Amino acid sequence: MTPERHVDYILSDCFFAVGQAVGAGKRVDVDALAWWRARYRDKFLYAITVTGNSWMDDRARVMAVGRYLGQRASHYAGDNAIIDLACATKASAEIEAGCTMSKLRETAVVERKLLDQSRSFMLNEI
Repeated sequence: MTPERHVDYILSDCFFAVGQAVGAGKRVDVDALAWWRARYRDKFLYAITVTGNSWMDDRARVMAVGRYLGQRASHYAGDNAIIDLACATKASAEIEAGCTMSKLRETAVVERKLLDQSRSFMLNEI
């Protein structure tokens, strides 16, 4: 399967998760959905082609983030029955900031473990 085709399947799963969180009381405007699809298609395609396909390992986490994206978009819509582009962009900005913080934290943990291993190795060599 091509990376592009795989990303289409991933996006379908993610939008299913968004829909679960949005529920039947609201609907996502077509402009918001198109914006999300273009935005995350590019990001997922980049991730798959640069870092490799880890969808099976990451699926549960990404689906949870998708549900949270739907919750935040619903929050920004307030009493409106429609989640418009403004709500979608606000929700995405909030979610992406959280994802960036998580990635920085995970990177710091890995770097710390590598540093500790290096120190331990050096001490054992002395």
